[in-house]
Amino acid sequence: MALLGNICWFIFGGWLTFLLYTLAAIIFFPMFIPLFRLARYSAWPFGRTIVTQAELQKYRKISGAGHKTSITEQTFRITSGFLNIVWMFTFGWILALVHFVSAVINLAFFWMIFTIPNISGNWKLMSVALMPFNKVIVPSEIAKEIRIAISRNQLNI
Repeated sequence: MALLGNICWFIFGGWLTFLLYTLAAIIFFPMFIPLFRLARYSAWPFGRTIVTQAELQKYRKISGAGHKTSITEQTFRITSGFLNIVWMFTFGWILALVHFVSAVINLAFFWMIFTIPNISGNWKLMSVALMPFNKVIVPSEIAKEIRIAISRNQLNI
């Protein structure tokens, strides 16, 4: 099902989204790696999900695979937070708004079957477009496993 959604998404606008995010990654070269990850995610958004670094740290701690956070990781986290704020107030809100408007327009044409993946894809990209840094793109099954493990730990199950 993810493959079909990805094909519909790519044909009906995903390629344009990919090109725009790739262009943004090239223009803002110091932030190329996280923005290009976002560009790849915008080309094929189905079958993958966003997980925050904090969720990954909790999962590593719960599963016993975690290591102590180094000064480099703490610096990276602070820098990512700063970049998220700068991005959100410059371009992030514009991209999130564009994804929202695109989702609403596609929602108006929900009776055309091919717009349904576009609605879902735009909703998935909205939060990442607003704050793309300090996020990791993982397969949906792994994200589900991470969130279940964190929930079980919080509920002491």
